[in-house]
Amino acid sequence: MADEWWFWLGIIALVVVVTILGALTYSGLFRSIVVVTGKSPVPNIVVAYKYARGSYSNAGKLFGEVVGISSAVKCIAVYYDSPKKVEAAKLRCIVGAVLAEGHEEVDKPLETKFKKHGFKITEFPHVPAVVKTTFPYRNTISAILAVLKVYPAMNKYIEEKHLHAQIMVEICDDVTTHYFIPLSDEDKFYVPETAGGEMAKPTH
Repeated sequence: MADEWWFWLGIIALVVVVTILGALTYSGLFRSIVVVTGKSPVPNIVVAYKYARGSYSNAGKLFGEVVGISSAVKCIAVYYDSPKKVEAAKLRCIVGAVLAEGHEEVDKPLETKFKKHGFKITEFPHVPAVVKTTFPYRNTISAILAVLKVYPAMNKYIEEKHLHAQIMVEICDDVTTHYFIPLSDEDKFYVPETAGGEMAKPTH
């Protein structure tokens, strides 16, 4: 009887391990991070955003607010400071939604909806030179794995290439998160609340 109990306990443990490993694999655990220099993965964009100051771990609440307003939009975040150089309470970022890309017309009712929830509107340019990579977005685990895998890989690339880079931009659709660091025109990604850089062009 005892032997049978241990047998089934072993089966259950094996199933649990396989399930967890499968979930981690699906979320991107074994995904190789390929960092390259090239053009921005997006054209010029119109963005609805909210500015935040403090630990970047709090950005998740703003992402939730964006998705709560519209689950159809691409989410965007711009992180202005390095957590290695700036204390958590003073870190600056924006989180928001991409309302239009390139020559697309902005969905005015959607823009109005974001404004009613306290979001502001701005524009970011297409950047000809960025450091970039991608990572699958499947679930919350993917976001955690990305922090552990993407950021170290991009920082290492920048250090090895002796590049000047300040801000990190993330744009996420249903399946992929695009990460890029502008090597030019980075000042144009600053919003007025940051009180730094040339500042992005406010609209509407």
